[in-house]
Amino acid sequence: MPQPEDFARPDARRAAGFSLVELLAVVAILGTLISLTLPAVQTARESARRAACSNNLRQMGIALTNYESARRWFPPGDDALSRRNHAWSSFILPYLDEQKTASRVDYTRPWNDPRGNASIADLIVSTYVCPSSILSFPGKQDYGGVMGNAVVLSDEEVPELPAGWAHGGVLYATAADCPRPCRAGEVSDGLSKTLLVSEGVDRGFAEMDNESRIGNARWACGTNCFFLSSPVLNTPAVDGFRSYHLGGVHGLFGDGRVMLLVENTDSEILIAISTKAGGEVAGLPP
Repeated sequence: MPQPEDFARPDARRAAGFSLVELLAVVAILGTLISLTLPAVQTARESARRAACSNNLRQMGIALTNYESARRWFPPGDDALSRRNHAWSSFILPYLDEQKTASRVDYTRPWNDPRGNASIADLIVSTYVCPSSILSFPGKQDYGGVMGNAVVLSDEEVPELPAGWAHGGVLYATAADCPRPCRAGEVSDGLSKTLLVSEGVDRGFAEMDNESRIGNARWACGTNCFFLSSPVLNTPAVDGFRSYHLGGVHGLFGDGRVMLLVENTDSEILIAISTKAGGEVAGLPP
């Protein structure tokens, strides 16, 4: 039987729940908050990935420096003269706390020799994979040795290039006219002004980015090197000097410094830092 107070409070039962309008308002507010928060979360994640990528290069810098200190020269970018074609990134494995992997590589045989080396070349070395990369395949390498410069800014001028310009970088391929790797003393532009390694994430050409036994996007393969082939960073379909980081590409200099090269970096600066003895002095990164 109804009580007197029930008639005095006709909305007593409805007060315990939400109306449809109120529910829709709550959903709209939550959607707005999520839309405002999501970009911040994505930015924080990319900042963490960029820091991890920079640390990868820093570890490579330490390894390259220790290799040079022990051998009195840097590793060859590509051991091409021997026709075994092991890469710089293979030679420095012992200095990256990858002694176990290095001990399994037979450097007296080609890098992809089926008698053991081929299976080792399929291994993933975490230091060689950029956290912002997308593709995944055996033996992936997202960082390449800088062999020098292949950019000419003007068709009307013939640049005055130093002797051995075809091997103008530090991590070049050995050849008959350049049978040994680079010594630190030969970097007359200064180690702090010369790139050793650049990002080359998910690089360039499909035949180089798949799971085949050839291609320059594998840490064990000596073709894991590239020239500066475009006056602009992140040029589509160009091998090397590319990343997915917002605004630029990470580079490792000879003194171990890691720097984000912004996308609008002047072409002359890119040319200067890609060569070891070009004689350039102005406008270099601080």
